[in-house]
Amino acid sequence: MLSFLRFFSKPPSLKQLPLKRYLVDFSLNRLAPGVDNIHIDVLISPQVHNTVKQAASLLLIKHSRTENFFEDYKREHCENEKRTLRDLCANALLEGINRAKSEAEVQIDFLGQASLVKLFLEEIKIQYEKLIANVEDLLRTYELSPGHDPSEGFKLKGKLTEVRQNRKQILLHAGMELFQVIADLNPAGLRSIRESNFPPGDILPDHFFLNPMLHTDNPLDDFFLVEIYALFGQRSEDPDNYQSLKSIIYDLLGETELGQGGAGDEDSAALSGKGEKREEDASPAEGSALDPWIMEIDNIDRMFNCFDSKEQYDRQRQKQGSDARLRELEARIMIQEKLLDLCYRKFRKSQLMRRVAAAYEMRSVYGNYCPPLRPRQVREYLIAPRSRKYTARQLKSRKSSSLVPLEETIRQIKKSSGLQKKQHLVCFLKDFSRYHRDLNNCRLLKGSMDAINLIKEEKILILSRENRSLHEFLLPDERVKEEKPILDHVIIKADIRGSMDITYLMRARGLNPASYFSLNFFDPISEILIDYGGSKEFIEGDAIILSIFEHEDTPQGWYGVARACGLATRMLNIVRQYNAKSQKHNLPILEFGIGICYNEGPPTFLFDGDSKIIISPAINMADRLSGCNKMLRRRFKDQQRLFNLFVFQNVAAEEIGATTDDLSLRYNVNGIELNPEGFAKLAREINLKGVTYKTDDNEEVQLYTGTVPTLTGKYQRLIVREADILEVKPETMEVIGKTSRKYYEVCTHPAIHEFITNNA
Repeated sequence: MLSFLRFFSKPPSLKQLPLKRYLVDFSLNRLAPGVDNIHIDVLISPQVHNTVKQAASLLLIKHSRTENFFEDYKREHCENEKRTLRDLCANALLEGINRAKSEAEVQIDFLGQASLVKLFLEEIKIQYEKLIANVEDLLRTYELSPGHDPSEGFKLKGKLTEVRQNRKQILLHAGMELFQVIADLNPAGLRSIRESNFPPGDILPDHFFLNPMLHTDNPLDDFFLVEIYALFGQRSEDPDNYQSLKSIIYDLLGETELGQGGAGDEDSAALSGKGEKREEDASPAEGSALDPWIMEIDNIDRMFNCFDSKEQYDRQRQKQGSDARLRELEARIMIQEKLLDLCYRKFRKSQLMRRVAAAYEMRSVYGNYCPPLRPRQVREYLIAPRSRKYTARQLKSRKSSSLVPLEETIRQIKKSSGLQKKQHLVCFLKDFSRYHRDLNNCRLLKGSMDAINLIKEEKILILSRENRSLHEFLLPDERVKEEKPILDHVIIKADIRGSMDITYLMRARGLNPASYFSLNFFDPISEILIDYGGSKEFIEGDAIILSIFEHEDTPQGWYGVARACGLATRMLNIVRQYNAKSQKHNLPILEFGIGICYNEGPPTFLFDGDSKIIISPAINMADRLSGCNKMLRRRFKDQQRLFNLFVFQNVAAEEIGATTDDLSLRYNVNGIELNPEGFAKLAREINLKGVTYKTDDNEEVQLYTGTVPTLTGKYQRLIVREADILEVKPETMEVIGKTSRKYYEVCTHPAIHEFITNNA
């Protein structure tokens, strides 16, 4: 009775399932065409190109199994070439990432990746033809040599025939291994630097380029399907052809909230970074509105895989998991079972379940019969009795092809329980989802590659470069090395608090304050400047002034503000470590304030003999930001605070507007203040995420966080607090209210960093 009622029930609600949409924002439509006004001109590093040739050639030898005919081939040589290629590609793509960042155009990064894919695809086909030509040359040379062994000649001829017959499989497997190099680039470090610069929606998934569809001319080829996805029909009359399968899945999901514009709990996957993703640019640009749900492969498990959910439920019970988690899994299992039942009935009604079961059961035996048969014929033998006589006659010529494995597989399919068939169905739906996704991505990528012109002619190269229409993805040693003009700069000033008192006390105790300041402050700072591209400009008694410059055409260095913030944070942490040591030996501790000022444009330089002296309004502003009002310092003394910087306005707004100087009052002890222009530049340099922090007083604090790459290749977490400048009465410092101005503190308190680590 229960199954009868379930048959007529409506599809269950999917709102409890954490479904996501698959949206890939990939296009080159904002990049200007090159000299032919049609294609985008691209130059790939010559070193990369040469290494691609070597790697492709070796992989083709490997997958064609012709190693014995090439004496200089060694498997370790092949692995070394792949490693070299990976490193070279990473450096070339880093150039694209840096230019994409500098021009605020992520499509430049896409162009670099798509250009490499096009180069790989072109080169592997060229090297395959060269492989054929090399084997033919070997055969001719052998046949012309006096006293040659005819049996060896037959071996060469047989191998040549085999390489030609297996062209599709050789190109597929060699191509997939070559493309693994591109897939390995993200774990090798490029993903981290992309995450620092671009919102999540602008970072392509790893599988986007590791797409088997790129290596076949026929995505419906039997061998291709059975090896990579799942075998389904190719003829229009086949009930399980691609279009028919799509229609069945569309019909099923069209009855749910997905087909009516609804969404799962994690529909936020359509959002990227700081705002809403541009869905008009996202794949699929055409097709059903259900495609983004179908192409997210994990959605198949989330909707249909009750078997996995039951295993999770059993594990939770054994571990005595929470009741809430068990109830959640129970609800999910009920939804999944109902959806799977509906899908199973649709497939059975369409006469598809035996085909689905056969597609998986045949995998262990089809290789015994193909060739001469095609995989589709093997499956027909398993499910269509009328086809068996004809197939058996074809196999008679091969005495080694016993029909026993086929007959055993037929019995296995007939004995399959409903549970086993449903398990096959879940696997089939996942394979179809992956096929559907890869097919759409392949069309998208090939359309973009058709718009790329990989320049090889010197004449076109010069013309395109002169017209500034050439996109170059080169290695550092291939670029012309020259001193580039300064675009803009950042000044960092660190000012020690109470240095005169420290000097007096140490001298009174017979200690050396000069060496104390040097060993605990100036020397440790000098040692870390190289990590951030910083330079020491000069020391003014108890203060140090540092600079970071950004140069034209060097986007890899355009992290001036981010690296200044990272450097300032390191400075504070270093001094804290020395302070802990000083306290053990009853020495005074150091407190200081840091000001960071970004200034657009280059500074001015003058020379005192051979010494170059920097002049910049940023020095004066950094001095203001690093300062601390004595009255405020006394008022805030000994208070335990998460934040070390507070800025107040105690003059009329008219006075502030009448000068470019900073008239604010500030408390800055072990704090880092960044000027507002610097914060705006920081938001352009790295991807900042906004986070709200609630203090113990239930006050909401606005924080921004992101990571900055140092010159050593490491990544450092930055946290910036945005706060209102408060207006106060000059006489009493009583707070009147908030002003419209903001100030920015680079946070260093461990509790704030722990909060961000757990919540960002």
